Amino acid sequence: MTTTLLDTTRGIVEFTYKGVGPALLLLKGGHSTRNTDLSHSSLVYEGFSLLTVSRPGYDYTEPSTGRTPEEFAETIVEILDHLNIESVSVIAISAAGPTGIALASSHPERVNKLLMEAALTSPWNKKTKQKAKILFGPAERIVWGSLRTLLKFFPDLIMKQLLSEMTTEDVDAYLERLSPNDRRFIYDMLSTSQSGKGFTNDLEHTVPDMNRLEVPVLGMYSQKDRSVPYTNALLLKSSVPDCEIFEVDADSHLIWIGKDAQEVWKKRLEFLSQS
Repeated sequence: MTTTLLDTTRGIVEFTYKGVGPALLLLKGGHSTRNTDLSHSSLVYEGFSLLTVSRPGYDYTEPSTGRTPEEFAETIVEILDHLNIESVSVIAISAAGPTGIALASSHPERVNKLLMEAALTSPWNKKTKQKAKILFGPAERIVWGSLRTLLKFFPDLIMKQLLSEMTTEDVDAYLERLSPNDRRFIYDMLSTSQSGKGFTNDLEHTVPDMNRLEVPVLGMYSQKDRSVPYTNALLLKSSVPDCEIFEVDADSHLIWIGKDAQEVWKKRLEFLSQS
């Protein structure tokens, strides 16, 4: 995939921009790299142009481009200006939730609508932050390198270990129910993951005031998500005037696979296509 590096006032940002049609801005979640695809790249075949911006600390995007969601929102506006994009619909995934909220609330004239996919609307809890800082701080390269090596030889073991953080279900039963395609999805997601300096930055994010959101918002969440609990959906619904919550019948944080995956795709397209 051809990527572009833009020297903004806050530093270097990496992005890709492809397709023809109404512009979508994709903000990926924690640990996701330029190579991590949770199905969103297919949106270009649905008549959209897709701008995928690597968040601060991920890929070649420098942490200085946005220590806070509000700062990175300003950097994103620079990218939109550079590309002569008047407005976008925003898809914010998981840890990118606060950035999506910041952009839509501070620049409603540049955002048509906001789609929150299993996205954070509340701060990380203290225990999760402490654990994540140990695993994905200075040692993150070694951690991910070791996990990728083990994934090749013991895929079930590594999938089980990481999925236990994403599901409230019995993880063995969850693994057994996965289709071959779903297993491939998880394998590819893990094999392309890298935290860089991005995830430790994510952990310090505070959530902007959601009451300021004026654009239409759709939140898609699962009741069985351990990493982004369903309380995030309830908070979003109670804070935003124009908000719909689509409850996904998924067994984990990974709302893009499983029995409801096609409904998620249809709901996303329906929301993004509405004028």
